[in-house]
Amino acid sequence: MPTLVHSTIRLEERRLDLAQVFRLGNLKRAWKETVREGLRKQDVSDLHDHYDFHVNRDKLFEVMRQQVLNGTYFPKKPFVIRVEKSDGISRHLQIPAPEDAVILQTLVDAISKEILGHQPSRNSYFSRSHSGGRKTIEHLDDSFPYDWRQLWADFQTRIWEFTSVYPYVVVTDVANFFDNVSLSQLRNVLSGYGAFKEVLIDFLFFMLERFVWRPDYLPFSGVGLPQINFDAPRLLAHSFLFEVDRYLEGATSGDFVRWMDDIDFGVESVDKGRVILRHLDELLLTRGLRLNSGKTKILSVAAAKDYFLPNENRYLTVLQRRIQRKLERSESISGDVLLLRQRFTMFLKKPMVGNWDKVYKRYFTIASISKHVFLEKYVPQLLVEKPKLRDSIFRYYRSLGPNKARVKHILAFIGTQSVTEDSALFNAAKLLVDWPLARTGKVHDEIVMLAENLIMRSETAFIAALWILAKYATSEQLVKNLLATVGIWSQSAFLSRQVAAVTPRLRSHKGTIETFSNLMAVSGQTDALNVVRNLDRIHNMKSVSKVEMMYLQVGQRHVYPLEKFLILLELLNGAVANTVKKQIATTVCSLTNDPTFTYHLRQFI
Repeated sequence: MPTLVHSTIRLEERRLDLAQVFRLGNLKRAWKETVREGLRKQDVSDLHDHYDFHVNRDKLFEVMRQQVLNGTYFPKKPFVIRVEKSDGISRHLQIPAPEDAVILQTLVDAISKEILGHQPSRNSYFSRSHSGGRKTIEHLDDSFPYDWRQLWADFQTRIWEFTSVYPYVVVTDVANFFDNVSLSQLRNVLSGYGAFKEVLIDFLFFMLERFVWRPDYLPFSGVGLPQINFDAPRLLAHSFLFEVDRYLEGATSGDFVRWMDDIDFGVESVDKGRVILRHLDELLLTRGLRLNSGKTKILSVAAAKDYFLPNENRYLTVLQRRIQRKLERSESISGDVLLLRQRFTMFLKKPMVGNWDKVYKRYFTIASISKHVFLEKYVPQLLVEKPKLRDSIFRYYRSLGPNKARVKHILAFIGTQSVTEDSALFNAAKLLVDWPLARTGKVHDEIVMLAENLIMRSETAFIAALWILAKYATSEQLVKNLLATVGIWSQSAFLSRQVAAVTPRLRSHKGTIETFSNLMAVSGQTDALNVVRNLDRIHNMKSVSKVEMMYLQVGQRHVYPLEKFLILLELLNGAVANTVKKQIATTVCSLTNDPTFTYHLRQFI
């Protein structure tokens, strides 16, 4: 009997500890300040903008909180995509459901201060929000000397904040860091801080273990920290290397910098560098990790010039600032663009080592700002061969807008069977969707045909194709492709909700919508049914609240989002008064010059 009483008391204590963290206000704050925008920035987006979750969030937070306190909360299976590192070698990235992202963020918000309080050095960083405005190579401007020897000295003291100037710098990183983190050892590290409530650690690792990627029914090996584009895993991975920071703080007299698993430090000699690397590698071995021998280098001053390209960064920073000033004053930048092109020609002759790809990205950034096309001819080859440049290329093409050549480049990339990166495939498709392309004609037909050929390639290819078809296909084409792929989307929670999100395009096919909804119900796809219910709610609304009106009448950087347009289309086809429809359609028409969107909207004006 005493044992039973003791057990009951302990469970109640754990429940109270959870209640302190999972307050409704904390859940709301995590959603508002971090998670909602974070979900929009994932490598694959939701076609309903998680709007069903957002409008019901207060009730959902109450349910989630009670489940956590009762010990019955269970995370949903994340959608997993591949992000290519090089030559088809990829890492798995998990995209969590909004509920799970909120829970994880709330946990991190509760423990981050304590974790960072145990950080042994100010020279290590894990996210931009934690960077404290840290300087990077992009900050090399005309306040730095141009002479290489003097610039190198300033580079160390002003960028890395080394207290001394060294003739050698060591660059290294941890091999396959996230994949090799032992969760049991990570738990021991956190527990060693001695300040966390046991139930918070239990719950945190309960969540993490369900996100670790593993095929079919293989048992969890206990190794591998899930890679999610939110703070939780990054903060934990950061804390796992505090021992490394402590060692380097002493071995280098504080003259090191660590950005997650990338490490740089200064040394007086090659021998000193080797000694520190050996000890560092042995220290990592005690945690089941190793340094990446292929990326570890001891650089002399001369070698560092080719590796870090500081003069190149200095030149580009000065030029970028000058171009931005002139654009603000509506002055000509033709001379500056000529200088940029000349410098780029010289840059292409440099060896492709070190920060070469980072500098190439800067050329794309400045070309985007100046809206110059000189990089366009390099895009087809770079898209295939340089995965690290793809995001910069998509931003560049988004800035320039579409033309025949650019559309052809993106279509060719999407159609390449050898593309193994899910995020690049989706973002290429999203670029086609964001561009204001003609709603009829040869290019339009080619885009639709590409999507129809793409839709069965993989789960992410299905999503990419669905985004394209949701905008450019006729309702008949959309129905045909969805019926042909029922076996793919009906078995996936994330894919099913994407299908539910496009049903506003199918209002003239009511029988089909009913068929799809029944399939989702039979398959147990509750997320998709939540989208259907939310769209039905919007369809049946007699009036529009100020909050929803504001949501529908705001675009993103002159691009009206497809996911928002689908919600708007449901409203315009619904029960709201014609005067309200006309008002909203007129406002949104003023936000976009997209021929497809304006064609649909003008029917209500």
